[in-house]
Amino acid sequence: MVDDTRSGELTLPEDEPWMSHGFISKIAAQVSLPYRRPKDNAREIVRRNGNLVVRFISGEDCLPYGKYPRLFELWACTMIKTGDDCWNPETRTLNLGSSFRDFLRLLNVNVGGRQLKVIKSQFERLFRCTYQILNLTDPNQTDMAAFVVAPRVHIDWLNETKPLKRGEKADNWVTLSKEYVRMLQDSPVPVDLPTVAKIKSPMALDVYWWLTKRYYNMHDRVSI
Repeated sequence: MVDDTRSGELTLPEDEPWMSHGFISKIAAQVSLPYRRPKDNAREIVRRNGNLVVRFISGEDCLPYGKYPRLFELWACTMIKTGDDCWNPETRTLNLGSSFRDFLRLLNVNVGGRQLKVIKSQFERLFRCTYQILNLTDPNQTDMAAFVVAPRVHIDWLNETKPLKRGEKADNWVTLSKEYVRMLQDSPVPVDLPTVAKIKSPMALDVYWWLTKRYYNMHDRVSI
């Protein structure tokens, strides 16, 4: 999938400490899910950025929105890119045990019962969501990908009576679609996790990710 900006594989210096940086998909750095619950519980939205057009289609009561779907993609992209133990590339399955909670704590997100209920509902919307990605670089050529985020999901981590220890694998997992994994792996954009931890609003996250991608692709000074 080719976007409207020059983009190669963005890498980090080898001496960077572990988890000082995460990764976000190239697509998420250009277009975004809704910031808040869509009006009239809209189940479809189209985002455009230059030649890139992405249609998000809900498979739930409404589209996923807000901070948590964005943080999940940040975590998923980071785990896949770094080859973390919670990611099984053969089955395309991510374990949603203690590693995701630790990641949220790293980003200063309170992991309490109320937050977990909000996170779970947003994840259900995200996992059922369908992406349609279209590039309009050539009027005589169709370059499109359409896929659901996750064909199989099992989440049962709202039970606070069963606290997990670091490294313990609970029966909470998501199997991502092949196309969604490919999207995450396609030239992901490295972002600074301490900076992300200071950002509270989903719009600010989108602006930061977009600026970061622009910065990595700049060759001359520009005014934005």
